[in-house]
Amino acid sequence: MIMNLYQRHIFPRLLADVSKRFTEDRQRLAALLQGDVLELGSGTGESFSFYPAAVKRVVSLEYDDQLLGYQQPQRLPAHLANECLLLQGDGHQLPFKDAQFDQVFCCLVLCSVADPAQVLAEAYRVLKPGGALVVFEHVAAAHQLTHRAQRWLNPLWRPLACGCQLERQTEQRIREAGFCTDKLKRYRHSSYPALVGTFLEGLAIKPEKS
Repeated sequence: MIMNLYQRHIFPRLLADVSKRFTEDRQRLAALLQGDVLELGSGTGESFSFYPAAVKRVVSLEYDDQLLGYQQPQRLPAHLANECLLLQGDGHQLPFKDAQFDQVFCCLVLCSVADPAQVLAEAYRVLKPGGALVVFEHVAAAHQLTHRAQRWLNPLWRPLACGCQLERQTEQRIREAGFCTDKLKRYRHSSYPALVGTFLEGLAIKPEKS
């Protein structure tokens, strides 16, 4: 009962506050977007105001109806005012046809989904050949001691962060899904604690030909 109240009423507010710390990072990654875009796990809609003119249409997909309720479409740039669909849905089974989107935007999502391999397979499916998965994700630390601490604390962290996991090998999962990862970089972000300070960002490209 207490956890349910926490997840439905407290966590959405905490997430909105934490998301503000990632404003510059989110803005930097959003600047790479173009064409028809699917944002997976759009949360409270923190990315909306950063969509550039190169984006023509947006589908904002969020599983949690509480987070979806915090989204404010009026934050979108004027050129997208009538070109954005807010949709509740599950990234494990996307309700879209094959090769529908130019890009899929994934910002701090793959750490929390139940089956990242399945979500990435679905992202790959709905992307056009040559399309890009644009990612900004915290991942397992390269430093051995930090990685051990992540592994030890993960069972405590996961319920408090509503499914977020500290030690996911996201780059490997992206590669296994079929994406080219040459345009991804992994680095230690100095602005965040070591437990959540190793990040993966950039473009993962779906090959033109399978």
